[in-house]
Amino acid sequence: MQSESEEVSFEQIAIAVGIILLALVPLAGRHMTHLVASALLLSLAATSFNLLFGYTGLLSFGHALFWGVGGYTLAVMMSRFGLGYVESFVMAVIMSAVFGAVIGFLCVRHTRIYFAILTLAFGQMFYGVAVKWDFLGGSDGIYGLPRPFNTLELYYYVILAITLASLFILYKITRSSLGLSFMAVRDNAFRAKFIGLDVSRVRLTSFIISSIFSGVAGALYVLLETAISPETMLWTHSAEFVFVTLLGGPRVFLGPLVGGFIYSFLADVAMSATEYWLLVIGVVLVAIVLFFPHGVLGYFLKWREKR
Repeated sequence: MQSESEEVSFEQIAIAVGIILLALVPLAGRHMTHLVASALLLSLAATSFNLLFGYTGLLSFGHALFWGVGGYTLAVMMSRFGLGYVESFVMAVIMSAVFGAVIGFLCVRHTRIYFAILTLAFGQMFYGVAVKWDFLGGSDGIYGLPRPFNTLELYYYVILAITLASLFILYKITRSSLGLSFMAVRDNAFRAKFIGLDVSRVRLTSFIISSIFSGVAGALYVLLETAISPETMLWTHSAEFVFVTLLGGPRVFLGPLVGGFIYSFLADVAMSATEYWLLVIGVVLVAIVLFFPHGVLGYFLKWREKR
């Protein structure tokens, strides 16, 4: 259990980081603003994935599906039905929850590699639907969406506010009795069932919550890029969530946030330096797995405990 002082410390750190980002990032230029906004959304999606992976013990290889569901729902509502930003965003959240409930119901009865393969299969299946269905724009996707406020700097504030609010909600969930049930199922599903927990229901709840916040990140990202394509649901995008979580620390709440920023800035520097930037990312992943198995933030926290 976290002590009272540790909870206050987290809130103070979150507020301080939010104020610094809010005040300074837009002053650094459009490229930096776009980069930090992308890092925030990637971190939010990775944190939602970590609720399923790090806290519940379920590895999903198709979690980008819900990023795509949120993004496509918002894009379709705006471009095909003429709804506004708020209504489209609400529909994106609802559809992410619905898809999460249906797909989760079919997947959570299996664990380990079977669960991972099932989520990968669903992700690839809906990727194929998006590529072939003209209503979703086919392989070109949907583009030309208007950005809120018609300016990147103001929309950055929206992304920052929603991301921080979402992270705060996820943090409170992990510290609640529900979060403890997630960890109980992760550590020993048989014992959790013995003490009265409905293991399948706990896993499904974690899956739905994780899907919702991944969809929120996807919906916000669509308006950042003013477009969406089927590649957002491809397995390689899901692999980014896994990579970011491992990079920061899978059993530390702020691990995916740290990993998201490290990954985004590392990829930006690597892409500007060489066309083999994916090789650089791969080398970093291998190094993390070999030398920092608990992630960068996880290693730092363990080092601090030893000190």
